[in-house]
Amino acid sequence: RRSGFAAAALLLLVFTAGCGAAPQGAEVTGLPGFDGALPSKHYAGYVTVDEKHGRNLFYYAVESERDPAKDPVVLWLNGGPGCSSFDGFVYEHGPFNFESGGSVKSLPKLHLNPYSWSKVSTMIYLDSPAGVGLSYSNNVSDYETGDLKTAADSHTFLLKWFQLYPEFLSNPFYIAGESYAGVYVPTLSHEVVKGIQGGAKPTINFKGYMVGNGVCDTVFDGNALVPFAHGMGLISEEIYQQAFTTCDGNYWNASDGTCESALVKIDSLISELNIYDILEPCYHGRSIKEANPQNSKLPTSFKDLGTTNKPFPVRTRMLGRAWPLRAPVKAGRVPLWQEVASGVPCMFA
Repeated sequence: RRSGFAAAALLLLVFTAGCGAAPQGAEVTGLPGFDGALPSKHYAGYVTVDEKHGRNLFYYAVESERDPAKDPVVLWLNGGPGCSSFDGFVYEHGPFNFESGGSVKSLPKLHLNPYSWSKVSTMIYLDSPAGVGLSYSNNVSDYETGDLKTAADSHTFLLKWFQLYPEFLSNPFYIAGESYAGVYVPTLSHEVVKGIQGGAKPTINFKGYMVGNGVCDTVFDGNALVPFAHGMGLISEEIYQQAFTTCDGNYWNASDGTCESALVKIDSLISELNIYDILEPCYHGRSIKEANPQNSKLPTSFKDLGTTNKPFPVRTRMLGRAWPLRAPVKAGRVPLWQEVASGVPCMFA
């Protein structure tokens, strides 16, 4: 699932000899589309986690803009499984906001993000496991993997990364992620704790982990969707109570006909909403000119949420061209994931 945008951008990165203890050639001094000096030091490169197979994990690190000698170090993992952590870098809490270049072949314009997590912490964006983003293996069998192998590889990555950057070893260290990282983060945290207890060197100053919008359990997560829709005011109290009563609070894989009918009604009401962000359109087609189309099903009270006077409105921002889960990889133009991932739901599958 290699990111077309990330690959194109990284081909144009300007690398110089690293300062301090950073590996030589790892420092990034410029990015396409950004003018001026970077607000802190950036580093990028590969860490080999399996010499025999040639399995290499790609990282992009952004030093804290405040006090990199003392501020926390945070490893960021996007979910999927199969999503590059460049998703977090580009769309969520990285150092830049991205504005369209204005034409099909132009590069995006980069603006500093005033809410970047790197304002107060050193961020490590890791593409994991091998085969995700820019991480790769010379042995194709490594592309069939599992959660425990992914955790073990990421732990190996961390041990080697801190060897490459020993100046951060004493900093408080946290592991963070979202979505399927609800699996990645706890399993990796478990590996890190085992390593510390077993005397693995270097000793990581591990303080905790954070998970947002995390995958926990299929049934638990599935049963949360209807209460969420009700709690956010997307369905009425009457419709919610009908579903709650007929389904007895169990909405996942319902087999009762009356329950299924109640769920179909809810599905029809919220089918055009984005399951990942109810304030976002489900698909930003080129025809969309408004942040809130007139036919939007959002409640009236939501209409002005997320509006901005920025020149690059968040709600009509550029979309990624990372390969979506299970999408066919073929030669030619890299499509938007919404264009090809027909199995990804707006609200309910």
